[in-house]
Amino acid sequence: MFSVFRSFFAVGRSTLGPAFLGLLLMLSMQTASAQDGREVVFNSWGGVFQEWQAEVILKPFQSESGIKVVQLSDGENMFAKVRSQSASEKGQIDIVHGDASWLMRGKKVGLWAKIDYDSLEPSSIFDDASDANGVGILYWSFNIIYNPKNVETGPTTWADVWAHAKAHPRRVALWGARPNYVLEAALMADGVAPGDVYPLTEEKIDRAYTKLDEIKNSVIWYESGAQGARLFQEGLVDVGMYYGGEAFQLDLGGNHPVVVWNQGLYTRDYWLVPANAPNKEEAHELIRFAIQAQRQAEFAERTGYGPVATDAVSRIEPALLSRLTSVDPNKSKQLSYDYVWWGENDDTQLERWTQWLRG
Repeated sequence: MFSVFRSFFAVGRSTLGPAFLGLLLMLSMQTASAQDGREVVFNSWGGVFQEWQAEVILKPFQSESGIKVVQLSDGENMFAKVRSQSASEKGQIDIVHGDASWLMRGKKVGLWAKIDYDSLEPSSIFDDASDANGVGILYWSFNIIYNPKNVETGPTTWADVWAHAKAHPRRVALWGARPNYVLEAALMADGVAPGDVYPLTEEKIDRAYTKLDEIKNSVIWYESGAQGARLFQEGLVDVGMYYGGEAFQLDLGGNHPVVVWNQGLYTRDYWLVPANAPNKEEAHELIRFAIQAQRQAEFAERTGYGPVATDAVSRIEPALLSRLTSVDPNKSKQLSYDYVWWGENDDTQLERWTQWLRG
């Protein structure tokens, strides 16, 4: 709208009367004021990942739209924070970068608003990244990674990771914030074929904990991406479970970790709008901006995470496709995370996990 006013003034300066020009000037100032007052409160994962998110998506969006983006970095506490604010008629958070299990978990209790797809410009999103209550952000994975400088023969399976933890106590890092992904890794470490991991039954879950007991005190449990990155970058660990995309960005003193796609777990994240978000319109504008094919391609090239827009893949440099978790041959070597089951069982499993980890 600002460009319309600028063009109008440029063309009509010599032909329009002072009163009419004054009216246009007043209207333009009112529009600018309205834009300046708009904002969207966005909550994400922090660390280097959110820095990329800000550079590729949030800052350009703010610049082009005039909508101020207020960033929060609550990480694993995002879901609890949104659930807490749901008790109020009007919340504070407008949009969340949530994982797929949060989508399902929140839908059970009406936590998320319906996505107004009519307000989004036409964009081809992969079917498994589009939901009535969420729009896909990216595909990502938890993978085995290791520092080739310190580990001569790197692990290629979770059984190898368990063996390394036993042989080198406190030199392995595993995800500790939730049991999600870790139980699956433990089952594969115990010899369960990837295709047989799901469905997760009580028997399998008990088996996973028995396997985890073997290395519980021999590994470092981390609770955020930033914390996990520091463990590797500061040389505190050599092997671990980490985000496949971000691993390519970690500088380990002149080299990067090796990412093992075999037995990885891939999934997708979603833009989620709380049901009582005060700025739903602005949240949808941010989503519309973020799912553009070119924006998706740029984000994938920066992070190594797979795009959800089908038209984005062809825009990515061929040399970088090998880093994407959702593009074969990488995808076929991994297990697709059962986010539906986890969405239904998160609370119960988190309680057991917390007791086990603290016990």
